[in-house]
Amino acid sequence: MTPTPAAPAAGPARSAPEASGLPHVDATTVARGPLPVSVLQVGGGNFLRAFVDQMVQRAVDAGVMTSGITVVHATPGPDRAVDLLREQDGMYHVLLEGVRDGEPVREVTRVTAIRGVVRAHEQFDAYREAYLSPDLRVLVSNTTEAGIAWVPGEDLTARPPASFPAKVTALLLDRFRHFDGDPAAGLHVVCCELIEDNASTLRRYVLAHAAEHDLPAEFVAWVDEACTFHDTLVDRIVPGYPRDEIDAVQAGIGYADQLVVKGELYGTWVIGGDAGLRDLLPLDRAGLPVDFVDDVRPVRDRKVRVLNGLHTALTPLGLLLGCTTVRETAERTDVARYLDRLLDAEVLPSLPGDPDALRAYAAGIRERFTNPYLEHRLADIALNALSKYRARNLPVLLDAWAAGRDAPATALALAALLVLDSGRRGPAGFEPADDPVLLALVRDTCDEDDLPGWVRGVVVGTGMLPADDPRLDRLVAEVAGHAAVLLADGAAAALAGLPSPDPTAG
Repeated sequence: MTPTPAAPAAGPARSAPEASGLPHVDATTVARGPLPVSVLQVGGGNFLRAFVDQMVQRAVDAGVMTSGITVVHATPGPDRAVDLLREQDGMYHVLLEGVRDGEPVREVTRVTAIRGVVRAHEQFDAYREAYLSPDLRVLVSNTTEAGIAWVPGEDLTARPPASFPAKVTALLLDRFRHFDGDPAAGLHVVCCELIEDNASTLRRYVLAHAAEHDLPAEFVAWVDEACTFHDTLVDRIVPGYPRDEIDAVQAGIGYADQLVVKGELYGTWVIGGDAGLRDLLPLDRAGLPVDFVDDVRPVRDRKVRVLNGLHTALTPLGLLLGCTTVRETAERTDVARYLDRLLDAEVLPSLPGDPDALRAYAAGIRERFTNPYLEHRLADIALNALSKYRARNLPVLLDAWAAGRDAPATALALAALLVLDSGRRGPAGFEPADDPVLLALVRDTCDEDDLPGWVRGVVVGTGMLPADDPRLDRLVAEVAGHAAVLLADGAAAALAGLPSPDPTAG
């Protein structure tokens, strides 16, 4: 699994219980009854805690579900947020804010359903005990776009293997052997990563690892018949730890919770595949925004290209403009014009469906960007931005070109991302959180005297386009042109110089 920082908000600046006079939140201060653990959750970052865990807790509180969660930290090395989650016995509070029926709403959920937190690399025996539990039925993951990736030559006997697909292969193989191939021991694998066909891709890699290592045909049949892989679409903006208002938040909940996570009230979880999962995760029966469908692709494409794609485009431009939050950036007049151009001329024409319905959906997304109750920090969104651009934005650009349309706003987004990651421009102290090999490629090869050569090397080196792709020359020329303006005159000038859409194109 690609290392990613989880919950980037734990640290010494937070209020200590002794200073606030409030009690800790843990098993000594909060009573909770027994709960069988049937969900293994790979990842304990802000999003999963404010989305999956919050919904499971709501379903438990509503009496429609009796399921605990074990959180697995699946990357090696220290993580302060994981330490805090262990110290608080898996307990914390989720604060959701937004508007419902024209009225402001603040919804607080105390999560107590997490019953274990284990480090796969440092506590392998505890990790193995968790995934071999006979109560386990569901595996949920969010390893970011970079996590579900094919890495050949993995050692499936490692404790554990390095990549996420290899971890899942080894986990399933061990479970298959432990339960003698019992079909009842199969798992429902629910992926929350923001890539197309997330769980289907993971399944394909699991089977590829099985073939690579010549694993028994009985195991392959067990994966095919006893395990289900569910593609999903997830949507909730989660800024994370509300550091700017933490004293008031802690006073309101009555605990010195060091892991409070804040998100928007809006949320939706669309889960595809075998509907039998609904009996194990009956979240919709608790009135939660969860839909079980046959095919998530139409809904996913719209969400990934509109909401996530706009986030990825907005973030580097906002940071280069000196902004710190999504709302601050989106409220700028020049950025608002940019978003209009990006949506109306590039993103929405790339999506199938009723144009009026698409415009209405996009208008709702724009409204969420200026939610006055959220301070969604750009630096927090910038995690793994290179792989995010490749998954969310590049398809929009390539679809536009294939249809005879220009896509300068999408090309500008890539230029801004490369300039920001190069370290030549950007806010003081900003350090991009991305694959260190890719970041080194961007930084070490940046040559302001040969921007086309730099862009070409990065585009090919990051796997956005192969060296022999006929579209590469055009992409290099457009991105290098925007990068020249960004480096010489700044982001405001680049936005001002963006051409107006051609109404006759396409």
